[in-house]
Amino acid sequence: MRVALVGPPQSGKSTLLAAVAESGGSHVDTSRPDQSHLAVAKVPDERLDWLVQQYKPKKITPAELEFLDTPSFDLHDETTRNHARTHWLAVRQSQMILLVVRQFDEDTVPTYRNRIDPAADVEEIKIEMLFSDIEQVASRIEKLTDAIKKPTPRRNMQVRELDLMKRLAETLEAEKPISQVIHSEAEEKLIRSFSFLTQKPMRVVVNCSEGQTDNAPQRLSAMPCLALSAKIEEEIAQLPPEERQEFLIDLHLTGTVRDRLIRACYEAMHLVSFFTVGPDECRAWTIPAGTDAVTAAGQIHTDMARGFIRAETVAFDDFRAAGDMKAAKAAGKVRLEGKTYIVQDGDMILFRFNV
Repeated sequence: MRVALVGPPQSGKSTLLAAVAESGGSHVDTSRPDQSHLAVAKVPDERLDWLVQQYKPKKITPAELEFLDTPSFDLHDETTRNHARTHWLAVRQSQMILLVVRQFDEDTVPTYRNRIDPAADVEEIKIEMLFSDIEQVASRIEKLTDAIKKPTPRRNMQVRELDLMKRLAETLEAEKPISQVIHSEAEEKLIRSFSFLTQKPMRVVVNCSEGQTDNAPQRLSAMPCLALSAKIEEEIAQLPPEERQEFLIDLHLTGTVRDRLIRACYEAMHLVSFFTVGPDECRAWTIPAGTDAVTAAGQIHTDMARGFIRAETVAFDDFRAAGDMKAAKAAGKVRLEGKTYIVQDGDMILFRFNV
């Protein structure tokens, strides 16, 4: 899963990315603002930590989340706007968008458009996303309109897609996101390959000055906000781990910036984790909520999905209460589930398959 950091110049995206990387024990060189930068963050999970203590595996594999810092979106004139549009492809290839906007006031950091207005920055970028999606939809409508004039085997499907695209065009022209009008799996499948920007989950990060987070807006453009000081977070992330916790407590912060961003992203994307365990490896797997057992098996290996028989499943809380697998089975907490079983957050699963 990849999360794209999007924002205007001087919003603090690169500082935020550096803080995420440092708090995870790695480092990202963000010295080139004209380039994209990627940080891979290991997802902290106390459940996996506990399982590792029980199994003492040779290998430990936590889930991962990628954070992509895109070049700043300078939209103050047509030239810079056209340049910014070249970066939308990288954002489209991400599964979520974090809009990073500035509320901090610092004399040494020039302001964008001679203002400090996080609400205006959010609206400006959202409008650009609407325009970008409108261009894609208009182009597709034009192609489909020509295509349905020919009696081909795909014509009925093309007619359905054209009707959907026209509905999307009406929605975008009303300045509403595509996410508001896609309600069925069939419709989502029809437009999946377009990776529309306004269909993606989005959250706002308000980058504040130290001590200003309590005055940050709770919501912008109907989206929840995460208020933080990227500069302070980066300084905390550079501290030795044994000193870091003390500073977090002093600042009344519940975890590092990496932890808080990951929680926000998991909630926005409706992600859950399941576990595979054993003496060779304990591993956390990330899937969308609502994923069935056979699809989850395919995340591990396509052969598991192709030859799926059953999923031997136990909830983590039941397993921990029992103490080990033998006791969990004796207590009737281990179940055999079929292909349509919806995997729950914290499930420990052994997939049975035959190919």
